This record gives sequence, C-alpha cells and structure tokens, in this order.
Amino acid sequence: MGALKQANPATTLDNAVPASGTGGSPENDYEGALDDELALRTHSAGYIEFSPTQTTYVGSTHWMAIMKNIPELGDVFSSVFHLQDKQADMFAEVDDDELDHMGYPETVDRQAILSALPSKDFADSLVAVCFTNTNNEAMIVHPPTFRKEYENFWADPSVTPIIWVGMLFALMCLAVQYQQFSPDEARRLQIMESNPENLVRLFRKKTIQCLMLGKYTNAPPYAVETLSLYLFMESLGCKNIQNLGGSWIQWGNLVRIAFKAGYHRDGSNFSAISCFQAETRRRVWAILVGWDLYLSIQFALPNMINLSLCDTREPRNLEDEDLYEHMIELPAPRPDSAQTFPQFHVAKNRLLEVFGRVNDLTMSVKSPPSYTEILDLDAVLTSTYESIISVWRPGHQPQNSMPTSSQPAVSVTCTFLAFIYYRAQIVLHRKYLSAGRKYKRFSYSRKVAIEAALTILQHQWVLYLETQVGGQLCRHGWKFLVLLVQDFLFATAILCEELAEDISLTDSARCSNGTPASVDAGHANNQTCGRVFHALSSAYIVWLQSKDSDSSREVRLVVASLKHLLSKAQEAGFGQATMLAPTPPAAEQNLSPAANTSRSGSTPADQAPPVSTSAAGMAQNDGIYWGLGHFPI
Repeated sequence: MGALKQANPATTLDNAVPASGTGGSPENDYEGALDDELALRTHSAGYIEFSPTQTTYVGSTHWMAIMKNIPELGDVFSSVFHLQDKQADMFAEVDDDELDHMGYPETVDRQAILSALPSKDFADSLVAVCFTNTNNEAMIVHPPTFRKEYENFWADPSVTPIIWVGMLFALMCLAVQYQQFSPDEARRLQIMESNPENLVRLFRKKTIQCLMLGKYTNAPPYAVETLSLYLFMESLGCKNIQNLGGSWIQWGNLVRIAFKAGYHRDGSNFSAISCFQAETRRRVWAILVGWDLYLSIQFALPNMINLSLCDTREPRNLEDEDLYEHMIELPAPRPDSAQTFPQFHVAKNRLLEVFGRVNDLTMSVKSPPSYTEILDLDAVLTSTYESIISVWRPGHQPQNSMPTSSQPAVSVTCTFLAFIYYRAQIVLHRKYLSAGRKYKRFSYSRKVAIEAALTILQHQWVLYLETQVGGQLCRHGWKFLVLLVQDFLFATAILCEELAEDISLTDSARCSNGTPASVDAGHANNQTCGRVFHALSSAYIVWLQSKDSDSSREVRLVVASLKHLLSKAQEAGFGQATMLAPTPPAAEQNLSPAANTSRSGSTPADQAPPVSTSAAGMAQNDGIYWGLGHFPI
C-alpha cells in the first residue's frame, strides 16, 4: 500500500514582492509569472493507493488527497492504514456477503421471484412511503402512471414485464431504508416487526434477479429506471464511506445503458416517442446528468456524460398530475413560484454544470488557469447560484406558497444547493489559500474559500442536531448522512490544511523569538485561525459520534487526524483566549473582490455558548459552536 505524489517544484514565490498599481506591461508579466509559480506550487496529481485487493485513485480536489499532503498527518495515515491492513480479510468477507456487484449467480425463474412479494397491504404502505420521502423516485417513476401499472400488476402478475417487477422491489427496498428515519412510529414499528435488515436483503436480491432475468443490458423498457433505483438503494445501504466507490463504478454501466436506449437524445426527434414519453424520459435524463456531475465531483474524477453530444431538453416545470399517458401535447410550464421536483433538478443541474466548468478549469493538466479566469468563473458561479436560490430560499417564498409542514423539505433543497455552491467556491479558490496570507491580490480567494469551508462545517453541526430524533429534519436525516458526508470531509480537510499551516507559523514565531508565541498575536490571521480551530473542534465531535467510526477507515482517519491536529493546536495555545462565534453563511455576505473587508466578533471564554433544550429533549443550536472547552479530546 502506498501513495504516489508529484513533488512540488521549488519556486521563488516566497521572495516575490506583492504587485501594486493597476497597469503596465512589467506588472502584467509579474502577475503571469506569479500565476505560473502558484500553479506549480499547488499542483497535485491526486492520490493513488494500492492494496492486495484494490487500487484507488482520487483527484487532487478529493479530501483524501488534501489530507495526505499535510506533512503533520503522515504518521496518522500510516497508523490507520496499518490497522486497515490487519482488518482487510474481515471487510472482504462482509463485502462478498453483501453482493456488492451486479450479476447474482443464482438462476431463478419468474415464479420464484413473484413468490417473494409481501402482501398487497404491506406493499401498498411501502410504496406510499417511498413517494413521500424523496423526490428522486418521482422523477424516475411517474407516480400516477406507476399506480395504474401497480394495480394492473396485482390484478394479473403474470403479464407484467419482469424488470417492472424489479422496479417494484427496488421501491419497496428504498421504502424500508427510509422508514428507519420516519417520525411515524406506527409504520416504523410495522417495519421493525418484519425485520428490516432481512427485508432490505431480500428486496435487493430480487431486484438484481429481475434485472438479470430481464436482460437489462439490452435496455428493455423500465431497465434504466429500475437500475437507477437500484443504485440509489446501494448508496443508502453502504455501511461505510469506502463502499460508495462501488456505486460510482456501477453508475458507468447505467449511463451506457441509457445511451443505448437513446435517453441522451430528445424524444421530439423521434415520431415513435409520444410527448408524454418524451417528457418522462427528460425527467430521467435530468436525474442521470445531475448524478453523473455530482458523483464525479464527490470522487474528483472525470464525469461520464459528454453534454456536447446530448440534446435532451430540460424537463418542464410541471406537477405529476399535469402529465398523463395519452396526452396529445404538453401543457405550458408552471410559473417559477410553483416549486416542483423537475424545477429543483433543473436548478441543481445548472449549478452543477457551472461546478463542472470549475473542475475542468482548476484540474486541467495542460494549461493552468490565470487568476483573471478564476475571478470570471467566480462571478458566473455566484450569479448562477443567486438566481437559483432566490426561488428556493425559505425566507423569500411567496406568502402561503407552501404549507408550514413542508418547510423542512425546503430546507433540504436549499442545503443541497448551498453545498454545491460552497464546495465549488472552495475548489475554484483553493489554490490561492496560502498565497492569500501574504498577497493582497489573492486575499479575496482566501476569504471566499475559508468562509465556504467554515459554513459547511457550521451546517454539519446544525444538521447533526436537527437530524436526530426530535429534530426538524429527522425525517430527512438519511439524505444528509449519505450525500453530504463527502462535503463535510472535504471542508474538514481544507480547514485541517489551514490549521496545520497556522500551527507551523506559530511554531516558527516561537522559534524565532525564543519564547512561546501567543496565538492571538502571532500573526495577522488570528481571527480566522480561531474560527478554524473551533469549527474543527465541533466537527471532531460530530465525526467522533458517527456510527461508522468503528468500521469506516475514512471516518477513523478523519477522527485521528483531527485529534492529532487539535491536540497540537491546544499545545500551541489555540482556543484559550477566545471562543469565537461562527460567521453567517458565505452566501449572505458581500464577498466580492471590491468589498473584501474583514469581520470580527467573539464571545469571552468564561461565557458558555447559549444552548437551549426543547420540550422533546432536543438540543438546539443557537449559532455558537461547542468547542473543545466543552468536549475535551
């Protein structure tokens, strides 16, 4: 096992003098040279790991690659990897038992599959649960059409395509997985009495068998939809982060089957496709495009869909009841104020497409971008996000546009969109984090990247509280646990890199003066330094409480890394002088280069952060982090 890293070439950046003035060829030459040096200094080929059972590569913007390049964490990585080697056989056995790959070896006939169905009453309740817990299923499976097909199936199961049966098993499996987070105690107990783990295993197995029996690689009807649901099921069923990589591999199979079925070409091109079918295919394709971009970002790997070869239109802003099977033409789209599932996925994809441009620009191995290009794309990213979030932000909703009970779902939507934006900001500006300490020209990039990372960890703490039993987002907890964990890891890694540099600067000041250096007076970034320390302190508590901390190498690694860095920071005097309050989310600040001003704000250490407890016993966050003073390592 090991890592191959590209060494950072020596440069003269530290001897450079910050540019001044606004014009002149020498200055432009200097700025170009500085851009080149920054590109060389911060370039990373990513991270590659070899083991007896697998090879894993992630790009330079993946959290693992960032953490591995922090010199102070070398021993931590070695220790965690050594423990992983000892447990490799145990993990391999678990993976084999859980059927991580398509191609279940048993030969089975249709009747054996149908005999595994639960009673119709039980299936009815599971299907109802599935369509009320997430919006992905409603995009992939048109609910009114599915309900009609569902009733026809129970009337005569023998004539229903076997892959449609697989789709039913997949929906029921997802429903069982969702129910563990449901506040509906009666339904949850009903699932518990049926042994949910056995149900998930059974429904998953039958989904695979239906796909195999239906020869899904030939792209018959329902194959793309059923395989999509299967991959959602796999993602939710991952017991630890490292198994999510398998879903990314299987996603490639799904994309190719969708190509084979022509989902990348708009249905209006073909007379054999009705307007109803064309619109439902657009919905499915929107899901595929969004997940392709999202998964590529999460793993810092190239996306699989070349959008320049696709002409499938965005789905219209329509409710499910606006569409029916034998319609002659599509109705006009609803107004933007009518928040529908298609509208959300279209908005998310537009933001992800800009993020894709960020990835292409910053990860180019041929021609590093200029700082002007970075700022230009930053403006596009921010304007795209603001135009989207203005429709979805709860505080900006038209009066009485949605019932109060649905506000947590709106919060989920806004959180997803915000996280895409924050992460894109970090990826775009990360190269200038260190240079922003010294050079005023790059201070905007440094500020944006750090504020975005701090905001993500602030959200992590709030969501940690709100997704517990009794919290407003309890019902949606699974979404954050599965989909946002990579964002939390990424923000944690960015701030670990920042804290490690803060510690190094403090140690250097101590050595040069011959006396211990005060953190608050040691360098000009003391306020940022304190906020980073306390944000990572809160993140440490969340990761420590993670249910995966004993089984996932990734979580064990981040816990061990945080413990090591925070302990060193405490020894250097971090966190002793002030308890700094977190800053409002970056999206609510004026972070343009022209308005790059600093903020301050602190709470004396002897004042405990205000935390209230609701009647349900749920701790409520009032906007201030719980630091290591309350949860010592």
